[in-house]
Order: sequence, then C-alpha cells, then structure tokens
Amino acid sequence: MVREAITSSTRRKFIKSAGVAGTVALAGCAGNGDNGGDSGSGSGNGDNSDGGSTGNTGSESYEITFWELFSGGEGPIMESIVNKFNEEQPLDTDAEVTINRQRTPWNEYYNKLFTALSGGEAPDMAIMHAAYLRAWSGGVDSIGTYADTASIKSDYTASHWDLVTVDGNVNALPMDMHPLGVYYNKDLFEQAGLDPESPPTNWEEFQQAGNAVVENTDAHAFTQSPYNDGFGSYRVWSSWVKQQGGSLYDEEWNPTFDNEAGQNVAQLFSDMTGEMGWSKPTSEANWGNNAFQNGTCAMAMNGTWYVAALANVDGLNWGFFEPTVGPNKQQDKVWADGHSIVLPKKQGRSDAKSEIAAEVAHWMTTQNPSWGAEAGHLPAANSIYESDAFQNSPYYDKTLNKYVEMAEDGDYFYHPKVPNGDPNAQNWYTWLVDIWAQNSEPQEAIDSGIQTVSNGISE
Repeated sequence: MVREAITSSTRRKFIKSAGVAGTVALAGCAGNGDNGGDSGSGSGNGDNSDGGSTGNTGSESYEITFWELFSGGEGPIMESIVNKFNEEQPLDTDAEVTINRQRTPWNEYYNKLFTALSGGEAPDMAIMHAAYLRAWSGGVDSIGTYADTASIKSDYTASHWDLVTVDGNVNALPMDMHPLGVYYNKDLFEQAGLDPESPPTNWEEFQQAGNAVVENTDAHAFTQSPYNDGFGSYRVWSSWVKQQGGSLYDEEWNPTFDNEAGQNVAQLFSDMTGEMGWSKPTSEANWGNNAFQNGTCAMAMNGTWYVAALANVDGLNWGFFEPTVGPNKQQDKVWADGHSIVLPKKQGRSDAKSEIAAEVAHWMTTQNPSWGAEAGHLPAANSIYESDAFQNSPYYDKTLNKYVEMAEDGDYFYHPKVPNGDPNAQNWYTWLVDIWAQNSEPQEAIDSGIQTVSNGISE
C-alpha cells in the first residue's frame, strides 16, 4: 500500500484547511466543566518510530501511540478500554501490540494535535470529532488506505458511517454519536405541580412546564447550555432552527441562519432571560451546570456525556426527555456529532504499523459496549445495541433508549463539515451568549454572528 507522505505542499494545504485549529473548542463531551476525571496516562513522546518493530507483523511488537481528550466520567472508561486491549491482546496476529494512551485536556487537545501534525510528530491514532473531518482531511490518512472498509462497513450503523464519510472517502472509524437531550429535575417538577414522570413532548407542554417552575418554585426553569458557552448555545439554537425548517449554510458555505427561523429562536433566547423570566440573564461560565446540579434549575439541554457527570451528584433526582420541543416545529431535528478514530499522517510509520493501527481502531469501536453503557453515548457498532451490557446499562431506560429511538426515526442532523475553520469554535458563537445575557439585541447579534462565521470559514 502507498500512503501519501506529508510533503511540503501537503503540509501547506493542511495548515490552510485547519485554519483556526489553534482556537479549537470541542463539540461537548470531554470537558466543558467536567474536569474531575482521568488525569491522563502514558509515557510516550509521540515520536516517529515504529515502537521497536521491524515492520514484520508476524513476530515483532508494536506500540501504537493514541491521543485522546476524555475527562469527567469518560476518562476512566477509555482508560479501561485501553487496559483491556493491552491485557487481552485481541488482534489476530503473532505480534505483541500495545496502546500507549496519552490524554490531553480538551481545551488544549486540538492545538497539540495540530502542532504535532505540522511538525511531523503525530500519534499513530487519535480521537477526532467528526465535524472536523473535512477541514482536517489534509492531516489524516483515509482509513480505507489500511483497512478493507467495504468488508467492515456493515459493522457500523449507517448514520455513524455517514458521519465519518467526506466526499465519498471514509476518513475515520466511528466510535459513537453524542446528540442533545433535555435533562430535568423531577423533584422541582413535582414542586411546580407537574407530573415528574410525564415530561414535555412538544412546545406547548415545554412552555407550560417552564412557566409552572417559575410561578410555583424559587428555581430557574431552563438553561440553554450548562456551561453557558458559545458552542453549547449553538447546539440548542441550531436544533430549534432546524426544527422550524431553517437552514444554516448554503451550498457555497455561506451562513444562512439570519433567516426567519434563526431570528425566531434568537428572540426566544432573549425572551427566556427577559420577559419569560425562565433564567438569569448571565454570561457566567458554568452557571447552568452549577444551578442544575445544585437543584436550582429545572431543565438543562446537553449531550449524552452529561449522564456521567450527573451520576456523581448525590441526591439529584433527574429525568430526561427528547429535545424536539422547539416552537413552530415543522420537523424533528436534533444536533448530533460523534467521536471517531483517525490515523494522523505520520512520517516514518510503516504500512505494516498503519494496518495494525487500523485494526486497533476497529477493535476499539466495535468490541467495547462500555463506551455506550457507562459513558452514555450512542455506540457506532451494530452488535453493541443488542448486547446485554448495553441494554442493562443504568442509563438505558433513562436516556439511551430515547436516543436510540431518535436515531431510528432519523431525527439527527450534523452541523456541516465546513472546508475551513472550526465549526465548533466557541468564538464563532459568543453572540448567542450575548443574547442570553441581554448584552445584545437578537438581530444585532445575528448580524455579528454571520460576519464572524463568514470570516472564520474564509480565513
């Protein structure tokens, strides 16, 4: 097999496509206020060697450097998956293969990965959010170079496979999908005179619930993002825009969210912290997370990863409902992204080692139900959905079965994989926090957002 080397022209192309990689922020999951988990492990230095192998998979050993970004409840689960691989040696090869896992905090991760790729010192495998697979395509090897993607495609759900496919190229192997949901405090619902076992299913019920909390308790009704961050706000805002039938970009990557649906939801954000009185008008980081976990906010919109954080909160009696509760809804659409495993371009890595790394990535994404059962994500592998570990998960009846139902109904949409810049950048969407905090009028903020996103894509 012939792998494209990172030539000077390739590197220039990658650096241009990565654009603002130095300011990347995640789609959610690993961080965003959940910093109490894994502190990282692994002693490798990300060099270019083949870990002591000669390239002969029959008898030699391979150390696969693996970079990831998981913290909170996810970090220990990923650590256990790596330990399981190293102990069990599950690949069908005589070679000893070990994973050298190296964790970088989420707010530093993509900066570090970008620097390593630019300097030719990349890891053998790395976690990458699927939203980045287009902009970073110059820095990763298509997984099909080293794995027979036609034979393993059926191992994954069609929606996950689509998530990692860019212009017909399978750029990664999918590990999970992590969409949005609404987490709610059952005790506050009961105090507000609501049925804690019958959460809202549409806008009218959602509005009634929020108003009842405000009128009958001392709590806030809703937080648009527990972290009160730009991208977290955008996940919710864009979901409700799509539910109204609005668009986000045109075919030439021009942002189009200054449409009627975008204006409507921007006004709703302003009203929620204004005349509706559902939330405190604030730009304080993590305000919603603190309020929800302290029992002073009734509803929080967040992704699958939130279950791992809430599981450690003593006395919090929480439930979950589908976030298809936006006003003027025309369709059920909910934001989703997913973690994937990529093979970064790496000088000096042999084809044999790259093939081993692809096998490791396949094992990690198909043979570990704990990633869904314990971390709360929707697993990419078809077989995991029927496994006892997944269906007996403590989260199955609370969140996972509803996420699965939304997947089966085709409710998920992905933010477009833009050709340049960072679609998950916090600074692309701070205008939404400004609306929430009553620092900007909705139309003024949208105009600012259009300009910011346009600049980010064109840089």
